This record gives sequence, structure tokens and C-alpha cells, in this order.
Amino acid sequence: MQNDFSSAASSGAGAGPGPGASQEQRFQALFQQAPVSIQILAPDGRTLGVNKAWETLFQIHEGSPLKELFLSGALNVLTDPQLVASGVTGYLRRALAGESVEIPPIRFDTALLGGVAHVRWIRARAHPIIDERGTVVEVMLMHEDITEQVEAETALRLREERFRSLVMATSQIVWTGAPDGRVREDSPSWRAFTGQSYEEGRDFGWLAAIHPDDRERARDLWQASVASRTEFATEYRVRRADGAWRWTAVKSVPILDPNGAVREWIGANTDIHEKVMALAELAQRLDLEKRNSALLDKLARASRTLHTALSSKDIASALVEEVRLILGVRHAGVSLSEGPHVRQAIKAVSRADDGAEPAPMRARLAVPLVDRKGRNIGLIEAWDKQGGFTEEDEAILAQLASIAANGFENAGLYGSLQEQDRRKDEFLAMLAQELRHPLEPISKAMATLQSAHAADARVLEAGQEIGRQVQHLGALVDDLLDVSRVTRGQIQLERSRVEVAGIVAAAVEQVRPAAGARAHALVVEQEEDGPGRGPAVIGDARRLVQVLVSLLDNAIRYTPPGGRILLSVMRQAPAVRIAVRDDGVGIEPRLLPHVFELFTRAERMPGSIQGGLGIGLALVHNIVMLHGGTVSAYSQGPGKGSVFTVNLATAPD
Repeated sequence: MQNDFSSAASSGAGAGPGPGASQEQRFQALFQQAPVSIQILAPDGRTLGVNKAWETLFQIHEGSPLKELFLSGALNVLTDPQLVASGVTGYLRRALAGESVEIPPIRFDTALLGGVAHVRWIRARAHPIIDERGTVVEVMLMHEDITEQVEAETALRLREERFRSLVMATSQIVWTGAPDGRVREDSPSWRAFTGQSYEEGRDFGWLAAIHPDDRERARDLWQASVASRTEFATEYRVRRADGAWRWTAVKSVPILDPNGAVREWIGANTDIHEKVMALAELAQRLDLEKRNSALLDKLARASRTLHTALSSKDIASALVEEVRLILGVRHAGVSLSEGPHVRQAIKAVSRADDGAEPAPMRARLAVPLVDRKGRNIGLIEAWDKQGGFTEEDEAILAQLASIAANGFENAGLYGSLQEQDRRKDEFLAMLAQELRHPLEPISKAMATLQSAHAADARVLEAGQEIGRQVQHLGALVDDLLDVSRVTRGQIQLERSRVEVAGIVAAAVEQVRPAAGARAHALVVEQEEDGPGRGPAVIGDARRLVQVLVSLLDNAIRYTPPGGRILLSVMRQAPAVRIAVRDDGVGIEPRLLPHVFELFTRAERMPGSIQGGLGIGLALVHNIVMLHGGTVSAYSQGPGKGSVFTVNLATAPD
């Protein structure tokens, strides 16, 4: 059988068997025409026969020397170096031992056998043919040409390797997903970026690297894309291996097979953190510019509102409303300083009228009101703001405080101008009245003198009255002239060493008649350095007497009859202090800061003398200042009396 088969196989007959052909002939015909490459091996490894498919596969055709080498036994599959090196021999020996074996793919080159260069990838199966005694008589070796498959797989592998190299070389995070959305394949770029291991990131473990605020949204969008087989595109933050959160743009598309089913998902994360941060910063700047623009509009409106108000009360009321509106607080208040002791008096408070229950006192924001000379003139406060105050709130309140301070100062100047105008009108009216008073007695005296029947005593009395009124008119004129000189800076001092006791005596002598007329007790207390020795100053004696006379006359006028007036002199090195104290009508607190201003006159109180032009104390202040001294006024209020104190530098001994 072996010889017959080998003979038929080696003949290479290609025609089919005739009508009278035997079964063996028909088998040989099928063997030759089989589409699969078949090689029949003897138990010793010789080739007994091959078919046409074998010749085509290995490009070893009928009549070629290489085929003769195979069929003659010169090329033995058990000893051929190429087959031995490839490991095929081991599989063939197993088949010759009676085992059907699958031979892994090998690369076979006929050029190594001495033929034409022809490289193919071959996968084979060896099947032993066993006789009735259980002896392997032949081995049927069937070959399959898988060159195209291997080349395709090799090309695919190369593409995958290039793809992985490209992924590793770029900044993108490339990943793949299974059709159901789970991550099954390893992504080196994901591991490198996030620090997750493959096991940590597989399936849906990658969600653990997504920011908690973005995680649920990312999961829902991914599952929706998987369910609808549509593109997945979004942005979310990913935790980098160093712990920093980075914004990434994510895009994934489904890869479909020929039947339209999803084979896999290909996706990539691109780090866009700097871009997102830049856009966020730009958005913040734009928002800040919008808010600043709106704020400037509000501040401009507030400035117009505050500058149109003419009184401190109106400014305060408008200010608290603007503070509440601009800062968004429930409550605001403003207070202004009054008097020399900076007593705070609430001027205006604005509270929310929303029906809400009063909340506990929350954080306050307060800014001082400072005038152009840097003096603190009050305070503006805001409190009860939802979310608390910011540095921007503080800056806004400071700006409002600056605008309001100017407004309050302007209102004060406006009020001062109004007050000065009122005082001027009162001064003119009082001047006319004061100048008119002497005229009536002078007229009567003149009529008496002109009467032919007037007694000598009446003539003498009339003359004395004329003298007193003329003296009064002269004093008024002198005061008016001094005021004019003071306002124009034309007062000249005749300086010399002046004994204080002398100017005190001269002043007391001048006012004693007026004090006596009102039954005042005029007391003088002086300190002396020794018998007949008292303090001295450098100054103009006449002007210093004028100062003391004016202060004493003021005390006489504003002390009810029977009062006590004390003039005291005390040395307080390096100065001498001269004080005039009375127990008269006192001075109102609102008037106290203005007593040394021109035309300032107190309202007439019971027991005081109506009169005066309101220029005496202004002259006192200016004359003392020209001497380098100071003068001050103090009163505890109406009915509490007053004290005027002059301080002058003592003359060197």
C-alpha cells in the first residue's frame, strides 16, 4: 500500500479517474485535487508524496530539482536544519508516535532548501495513519498558508505599538473602553497622569480620580453616551499623581464593527487647566469690571445726592440710605463729633423695614469721617450683612466716608456763612440801635441847655449826660475802628515791660463804676513774688488793659445784679495766667466754640444787660494772639457762670 500510494502521489497525475477506476485511483485523484496542502511522510521522515496544493504553497513544482530532493528522501523532515531550528521536528516525532498534533505557525523559506526565495508563514496539523496492528505506517501533514493573517496581525501590532508610542509621547491621556463602557485595557498615559494602577482604574474605578464635584455628572454623561452609542464630550477635573486637580477636555467616540455594533470606545483627555484658569480669570476680571462700573455709577449718584444736601442733617439721612443700598446691609448709622470734647451724637440711623425678626448684633464695619485738615469729625457704620463684610466693602465705605466728610464740611461752611450773614445783619441792626441810644439823651440835654429857664443844676446834669453818651459813642467808634484794623492786620503794638498789677489796676478802675451800678462784688486776687513785686510781661500796656476791660465788661453785662466777679492773677512759669470768673448766666455749649468769633452775641437772659456789638471778645482774642498768648472760655452751661483765661509769657527778670 505504501509503495502504491507513494507511486500515485509522486506521479502528480491531475486528471480524474475513468469509469473503471479503482477505489485507490479515485482516492489519489481526490488527494491531488484537494485545496489543502498535503504532504505524506514515511515513519522515518521521508516524503512519500505531495499534492498540487503543496506545490503551489511552496512554489516547488513538478520536475524541479527541489521536488526530486523531497521525493527521493534526500530532504528529511526529521533532520532538516530549518525544521529542526523551528521546533517542528518535535511535533512530527509526536505524530510519528501516533499522536495528532497542531504545529504552531512557523516562517518557512524555500531558499534555505536551495530553491527560489519564497517566504511563507505556515500552520500545520500532523495526523498519523495507523494500520490494524496499531503501527503508524504514514503521517498526513496538512499545511495552511497564514501569511496574510500573520502579516495583518504583525501590521496591527506595529500600528498598536506606534499608537502606544505616540500616546506616551503626547500630553494627551488616551484610553479605550469596552462596548459596555467599562475600562478593560491598560492605559499607560492614564496611569502616568493619575498615579492609579491598572487594577484601580479598570471597569469604573477611573471615576475615583475625578473631582467629587464633577464625578456624578461625568458618570451620568458617560453612561448616556454608551447607551445611545453617541460621542462623549465634556470637561471635568482629574486628580494628578501629585494631588493637584487639573481641568481636562474629554472626548470619546464608539468604534463600530461591520454590523454596526460597538466594538470598543476610543477616548482622550486633554489637559486644559491653564486655559480654563485663564478663562476663569478673564471672566472674573470682566465681572469685576462690570461690578466696578456699577459701583462707580452708585458712588457717582451718592456723591451727587450728598453734595446737593445743604445741611448736616440732610447729608446724614441721605448717607445712611446710600450705605444700605450700595453695601447691601440691613442697618447703617452716622454720628458727628460735637464740641471740643468730641462727643458723639447720633445724627441718622437707617434700618431695614422688611418685617424680619431683629437678628443678634453681627459684625460691624466702621470708618471715620475725616475732614480736609485730617481731623476726625465723626463716624459712619454699617452692620448686619448677609455673608459678612469684605475688603471691597471697607474700601467702598471709606470712599463714601470721604465724600460725606467733604459734604459735612461744606455744609458746615455753608452754615457758617449763613450764621455770619445773620450775625452781620444783627450787628448792623445793633449798631444802629447802639448809635441811636445816645442821640435821645443828647437831644434832651441840648433842649435843656437851650431852655432859658433851666436851672444851673439841670444844666450841669445835662452836660454830664452828654459827656457820658459822647464817651460811649467814642468807645463804639473805637471798637469799630479796631475791628477794621484787625481784619486788615493793621494793629501795631507798642511793646515794653509791663507790670501785670498795673494793667489789672487800670482795668478795674475803668469798670468799677459799671460794676457798682449793678451791685457786683468785684474781687481781685494777685500772687506776688515779694513785697510790691508781681509778674511782668512784654507787651502793649494800653492793649492789655483793653483786653481786661473787655473781659470784665462782659462779666458785668452777663451777671445778674448782686453777682460776684473774680479777677485772679497766678504765675505758672513760664507764663502768667489772668482769669476773669463770674457766676452769671453762663454760655450754651453750642455757642462756646464760637465766642471769640466776630459778631457772636449770646441771647439775652434774665438779669443780663442787652447790648454790645459782638466784637469785644473777637478783639480780645486777636490782641492776645498778637502778644503770643492764648485766651480760652469755659462754662458748664446756662446759669453756671463762665471763666475767661488769658495766658501770657512772663518777661525775663
